[in-house]
Amino acid sequence: MEKFKRKNVVIDRRFQYGLIATFLISILVSLAMFTLVISLYYWFSSVAGDNVFKEFITIERQVTAQREVMEDGDLKKETYTTTKTIPGVKRWEIVVPPILINNLVIMIVIIIIGIYYSHKIAGPAYRMIVDIQRVLDGETSVRVKLRKKDKLKELSDRVNLLIEKVEKLKQP
Repeated sequence: MEKFKRKNVVIDRRFQYGLIATFLISILVSLAMFTLVISLYYWFSSVAGDNVFKEFITIERQVTAQREVMEDGDLKKETYTTTKTIPGVKRWEIVVPPILINNLVIMIVIIIIGIYYSHKIAGPAYRMIVDIQRVLDGETSVRVKLRKKDKLKELSDRVNLLIEKVEKLKQP
């Protein structure tokens, strides 16, 4: 277990939730565009004379059934296979529910990834803000220390160089 593991997943609510909202809005815009394209397809199909909303798909299902037969004067049950027609289903009734479930799953995954990834950015940014404030308050020998998997390492290195230069300028 890592020594300096953060306990809070949400460190900077405004930044992290803003990032997640940006992800979700981009996905919603993409889904709206997808819906528009599908709607245009069905509209052009109906203009061309194909009424896709009244089009039914019939499905034949293989079933096992029993019937009674007379064999040598005895009534016996015989098992046989046949097909049964399932009532027609509209094409859009088959297509729309999986698309909606898929979109919901994508949004949930994006929220989880957004929280995780924004945590890797917001934590180091918060750490640098706190350490810079310590330097501004007059504290010396302050250095920004980040964990191995945190983002913004290059920025923290530059902040440390800046702090060193400020300390050198303060020395008589």
